[in-house]
Amino acid sequence: MSALGLALLMAVQSPDTATYANLETLELLQIARERHRAQDTLVHDYQAVVTTRMEVRAGRSLFARLRPLWVHETRARVAWHAPNDMNLHIESMRGQSAFGDVEGTVRFGRPWFVPRALGDSIRLLSIPSTAALHPLAADAEDSYRFVIVDSATISTPGHAVRAIAVQVTPKHVGASLVAGTMWIDRAGGDVVRLSVTFLGEYVWDTPEGETPEDSASARRSTRTAQRFVSVHADLEYLLVDNAHWMPWRQLLSVNMSVNFILSAAMPARVLTTFRDTRVNTGVPVLFTLEPDSGRNRRTRVHYPEGERVAVRDPHDRYGYTVTGRTAAMRWETTMPPRDSARAFVWDTPLDADITPIDRDRIERFIADMERLGENLPGEWMARRVLQVAWMDPSDILRFNRVQGTSIGAGVTVNPGLSFTTLHAGARFGFSDTRFTGSLTLTRDAPAGRLEVRAYRDLAEAEPWSRGQSTGNSVNAQFTGHDDADYYLQSGSAAQFEFYRGGLADWTLGASVARHRSVITEASAGIAGLYGSSTLAPNPAVADGDWLGGHLSRRLGGPLRGSLGADGLLGESGQGARAWLDLGVPFLVFRRSGQLSVKAGTTVGDPLPQLAFRLGGPYTVRGYGYGEAIVPDLWAAQLDVALRPHWVLSPVIFADVGDSDFSGQPLVGVGGGFSFLGGWLRLNVAKGLNPDRRVRFDLLFGAPR
Repeated sequence: MSALGLALLMAVQSPDTATYANLETLELLQIARERHRAQDTLVHDYQAVVTTRMEVRAGRSLFARLRPLWVHETRARVAWHAPNDMNLHIESMRGQSAFGDVEGTVRFGRPWFVPRALGDSIRLLSIPSTAALHPLAADAEDSYRFVIVDSATISTPGHAVRAIAVQVTPKHVGASLVAGTMWIDRAGGDVVRLSVTFLGEYVWDTPEGETPEDSASARRSTRTAQRFVSVHADLEYLLVDNAHWMPWRQLLSVNMSVNFILSAAMPARVLTTFRDTRVNTGVPVLFTLEPDSGRNRRTRVHYPEGERVAVRDPHDRYGYTVTGRTAAMRWETTMPPRDSARAFVWDTPLDADITPIDRDRIERFIADMERLGENLPGEWMARRVLQVAWMDPSDILRFNRVQGTSIGAGVTVNPGLSFTTLHAGARFGFSDTRFTGSLTLTRDAPAGRLEVRAYRDLAEAEPWSRGQSTGNSVNAQFTGHDDADYYLQSGSAAQFEFYRGGLADWTLGASVARHRSVITEASAGIAGLYGSSTLAPNPAVADGDWLGGHLSRRLGGPLRGSLGADGLLGESGQGARAWLDLGVPFLVFRRSGQLSVKAGTTVGDPLPQLAFRLGGPYTVRGYGYGEAIVPDLWAAQLDVALRPHWVLSPVIFADVGDSDFSGQPLVGVGGGFSFLGGWLRLNVAKGLNPDRRVRFDLLFGAPR
């Protein structure tokens, strides 16, 4: 056997593209490939309970804390019989949304998971568009390299399995391939876990015809998608009855990341778990419909190539049945009536977030796959070396009382280092005729985000103001309210945001910069059409050269906001401050709302750039921003949505705040309309103590 293996190894190897790292790898893959061809003929049928959790999350980075936007769970009973017949009975569905929905449904048809071992291709939920070549397929040696990288012992009751980790990487870019790790049972050759990321020329699109133009179009579509989207799959198997490797956990993660006009990530994940698996029960799989029969005229039925489908009773009120057949599988899915699905009693309550153990396991898997993708050739993953880019939408066009209307441009360079980009940006203000700009090196990796900057730019005095945002630009132009105080700073800074470990969500930074006061140079042109266009004077700061430090923490879970501290040290003095910015959403009598609390205090010399501003949209609405500049501050804002709908909802609010507890706080009340869960707010507010005129504001990203 060894001589034959050595001969085979010498036959397949070449100096630059060896298929197997060594003889041990070749022998293991021979066993695994033979097992893959034979599959498991000892499993005639099985039954199991299948729970699927689908979720969409969002955040600044794929590796940072991600906020749940939508979650949906499905529980079903599956009955499978050889060769590949399957009956799915959905018992219940439940879901919730960050926008206020408490119930959601997803209509399932064909199976959304892999019911047994994979064939010669890999595909889940029709992803990728072109099924990827399995590393154990008959012709996979032409496309993949294999190397043993690890081993582990898996303990089960009465049995111990030695699993060998084999790293799989493509030799070249093909139509649809994978890169990742296979864990193989050393004795039997079964694949007990397969963790892969997808790549190739037709991952996201397939040629519609056979012409070169069709192929080129599909490749362009895939390259465009690959710049923003990565797809990973993790299939795990469990040893049942110490004899059969059966499906256990299956994860499909579609990760969208944007770093062009904004920095954001939005992964969509489908996690399916199998439990209570019973093998070889002897119970046959029965079908109630035949493909192409019983179709409802009001139901759209899509026929993928090689598949025939039938639908009966396609209404939630009565339930429905869907059946279909392909060359490789026959299946039937049954959904009970809506009332029956609602009456089902789940084992656990629906949580917007998964358990810490599951979250850590998924985060580690995503990090491993993204790290693997970063180490693959850039042309395979469609990474651009140079592109025009902005760090934020407001970098394109901005308005404030110091620069007036300003325009900006930037470029991003990929220097060839993992997770690292270099961004150069420049901006020109038409009112102050001042050029500003920055050069930023960013490494956004699984452990955390490192930013090193050299800059000459406007800075804001408060930690929670948003003067540089698009929302403030619009509000300043239309209402004449610029809700931030500014100063010019020139220097360098570095900061690191921790993503994992005990310091997760903390940011630590330091800077060396020169601060200079700037004055109001602009007027609000649009606001002048129906009122005053005069913008309030921008206050001065303590000019000088400063050594600064910064420490803050993002609040996650049910709370929103941040807490932190920063300070300045220079020849003109020294000072520091600490603050808390806290938002607590709530639901009372089916009315959603939020209680926002802000507090801050300063020590040391009275430096204006460290002081707090009382009044305005962040503290007490109904008053102008910076009604008073104070060393200490507390404020509370209560918002209640009168109509529980995230698209459009009337909102009422009441605010109170002061610099101490003297009994004479600012008090403001008002109301307005919230659009898209608070993405846009139209507010009318009035200050009561002391009395002020009614104030109108356009706010973005405010509490609903």
